[in-house]
Amino acid sequence: MESEDPLSQLADIHLPDPVSFWPLAPGWWLLIALGVVLCIWLIIRALRKLVWRKRLQAAQRELDKAIATYRQVTAKAEADHNQAGLDYLYAVNSVLNRVALYIDRSNARQIASLHGNAWLNYLDQAYGGNEFTEGDGKVLAEGQYRPVFAGEIEGLYTLSQRWINTCYKNDARQNKKQAAGNRQKQDENNKQTTHRARS
Repeated sequence: MESEDPLSQLADIHLPDPVSFWPLAPGWWLLIALGVVLCIWLIIRALRKLVWRKRLQAAQRELDKAIATYRQVTAKAEADHNQAGLDYLYAVNSVLNRVALYIDRSNARQIASLHGNAWLNYLDQAYGGNEFTEGDGKVLAEGQYRPVFAGEIEGLYTLSQRWINTCYKNDARQNKKQAAGNRQKQDENNKQTTHRARS
């Protein structure tokens, strides 16, 4: 007879192996993938903003250089003030055109072909005012046909700086929406101008 306890013959409880963190569950893989995509998106956005900021600074430097050259040339008594004004207008127009082309690359051909009042209308619509068609910016279209005064040059310098800063502050999506509306308005303005010219 065995008087031993039958329970003592049972094997001890085996604990399962500790849970490993590897391999990860599918939910964690999804979370990691979303994190990577988010990081890439943030990096791309930061790089675009950095590139745009550098372009803004380059445009501002060009405006500063143009106004400094104008002031230096006109400070001389024998200087040709009218030619200095025309050179300045050309430089400002070139800077504004390059900034506009960068903002709205999808419509580069249309922007590059703008001149006169159509160009001023585009600048006004991108700026959100009427300072180019009715204010200090009007000299961009009229300056080559009449003498340019120092006050107009200074006003255009300030307006150009504000226009570039406004373009920088506006969100890229907002600029694209404005550009689409601008194209429609420009087409309408061009049709009206053509119609008036025929009349």
